[in-house]
Amino acid sequence: MRRVLIVDDERNVHYSFRRALEAGFEVLSAHDGQEALGLIDADPPDVVLLDVKLPRLGGLETLEQIHERHPDLPVIVMTAYGTVDTAIRSTALAARDYLLKPVDVPSLKKLLGEVLLQPTGAAERSTTPVGDGYMVGRSAPMQELFKLIGRAAAADTTVLVTGESGTGKELVARAIHQHGRRKNAAFVAINCAAIPENLLESELFGHERGAFTGADSARPGKFELAHRGTLVLDEIGEMAPALQAKLLRVLQSREVTRLGASVPLKLDVRVIVLTNADLEAKIAAGGFREDLYYRLDVVRIQVPPLRARESDVLLLAEHFLARERARLKRALSGFTADAERELLAHSWPGNVRELENVVAQACVKAKGDSIAAQDLSLRPALQRRGGDSSEGPAAMLERTLTEFLKAYSGEAYDRVERMLVERALAATRGNQVQAARLLGVTRNVIRNRMARHGVGGLAPGSAAPSDLEGEDGGVDS
Repeated sequence: MRRVLIVDDERNVHYSFRRALEAGFEVLSAHDGQEALGLIDADPPDVVLLDVKLPRLGGLETLEQIHERHPDLPVIVMTAYGTVDTAIRSTALAARDYLLKPVDVPSLKKLLGEVLLQPTGAAERSTTPVGDGYMVGRSAPMQELFKLIGRAAAADTTVLVTGESGTGKELVARAIHQHGRRKNAAFVAINCAAIPENLLESELFGHERGAFTGADSARPGKFELAHRGTLVLDEIGEMAPALQAKLLRVLQSREVTRLGASVPLKLDVRVIVLTNADLEAKIAAGGFREDLYYRLDVVRIQVPPLRARESDVLLLAEHFLARERARLKRALSGFTADAERELLAHSWPGNVRELENVVAQACVKAKGDSIAAQDLSLRPALQRRGGDSSEGPAAMLERTLTEFLKAYSGEAYDRVERMLVERALAATRGNQVQAARLLGVTRNVIRNRMARHGVGGLAPGSAAPSDLEGEDGGVDS
């Protein structure tokens, strides 16, 4: 019979697990880390269920020693405190899985069966991580995200982080860096969409003196500054095609040549790229290089939107409240029941960033010792999710556009126009005439918009021969 060692300081936990597992396993017990190590050294069990909060020797310290002494012994970590540090560290220290208490017994039995069928020596290892207070969550999507961060940190390879605006993609990148072997080296981030194309190349790759007008002195680029560390490329989907080709060469050769120089510099850089764009749709529309995409998509992490982790909303709100309370030195006790209901009902198109701003504003506006519903700056039209399930496409679009306008204030028109062109071209496999028919415009209009947004290989600002003709005319036949 397979032997399971339960390591927990609570006797009722031992009693519950023994009753649940004794029909299929021989159940052993230890009440602290030192006792567990003694039992394991004397006669290793087949699997260990290890609590994080233990007397004498903590759970994660026990896990580290188990891995050093018995690297093939599978360990499942349990905790009632679902923090990013615990989840990522336990994964990086080779735990086979990570469970939140109270543990669901059927799920545990299934997991034990899966773990005992796995080959030994398959888990990853990384350095001791540091926590990140921003990444808060007990929901299943966040616990899975923490595990992925731990595995990505251990792999030390290129990572593609995707997700909607405001979900915390850069925080994921920073957590990967902090939990990996490069944590004591530079962490350099650059937003590719915030810098004009003619300056972005110099920012990334550096330049020599006299390389262009205004280059009065030599300057290293972001790749050089991140040597032996991590470089984060945010909004990679907005990078111009010509620069994508140069980035691909740098990633392939692991060397960079400054503008105006002839001798390349060897680099040791981990690259993490972030995007809220659909890169596969951009590839179909001709706006993103497929070879670069596959070079970047080595390890992919999808950051869940806040609406997919509803159980974390109040947890995050309390986290932001505690921070603002300390900053403002205000004795705010929490949220009223009405305020909590409003927070849970909101659709959060701006994700965690929107929630953070709403709480910060509410802390300033609140007149009492707690935050009430009227203190929350939520638009009434966005407060209720879902709506009538029978609503038609037009009503759904209207509701979605309202949320979109709030999330992308100041840039909504360009984003919508670009997405429409990209989706139409993707749906028609790049056929401009068919894409024009789909949108109800002329081919000249399509070409004009492709040039305006740099879609399909047309440089931004370039003009099609007859772009100014017939923009209000019918569809090409």
